[in-house]
Amino acid sequence: VSYMDALVGNIISALESTGQREKTIVIFTSDHGYHLGEHDLWQKVSIHEESAKVPLIICVPGKKPAVCNSLSELIDLYPTVSKLCSLKIPGNNQGKDISAMLDDPTVKVRDAVLSSGKGRLLRTEKWAYLDYGKTGELYNMEKDPKQYTNLFSDPKHAAILKGLRDQLKSKLNVIGQNDLNPNR
Repeated sequence: VSYMDALVGNIISALESTGQREKTIVIFTSDHGYHLGEHDLWQKVSIHEESAKVPLIICVPGKKPAVCNSLSELIDLYPTVSKLCSLKIPGNNQGKDISAMLDDPTVKVRDAVLSSGKGRLLRTEKWAYLDYGKTGELYNMEKDPKQYTNLFSDPKHAAILKGLRDQLKSKLNVIGQNDLNPNR
């Protein structure tokens, strides 16, 4: 992220030197993270935090730089850019406008985000639920941000697991009701 941040600075400098800065929104992100030995894994081979969490830099003329740790999804970029460019956001769009985070980095737009690959990840501020069908993983991200202690089979967390499963099912139902789903 530090390297990417430095390169964004180079691009901003180039925009300033050519007079384009005040009319250009710059966004940098990635479609996935990357394991560098965490969990004994390399590359993007899981839905753990290292693969699911991605950098997101949004640089808008007139906005002060800030760090925001609120949850968002890549589908949120379309309505956000639309709003920043004063374009109409279609009603059937599943993304959420996160532009308020640019003025106040404490703003929360989502209570959970979804990632999929070899399973599905439902990530809230406190919990990471990795669903593999009949099995899974559950991590308390406040106490275990590196995801070392799997609480999936711990009876003390059964109610939390059920709530996250229900939340995942609900989110998947909403996603299934979009215009790309031929079975709706």
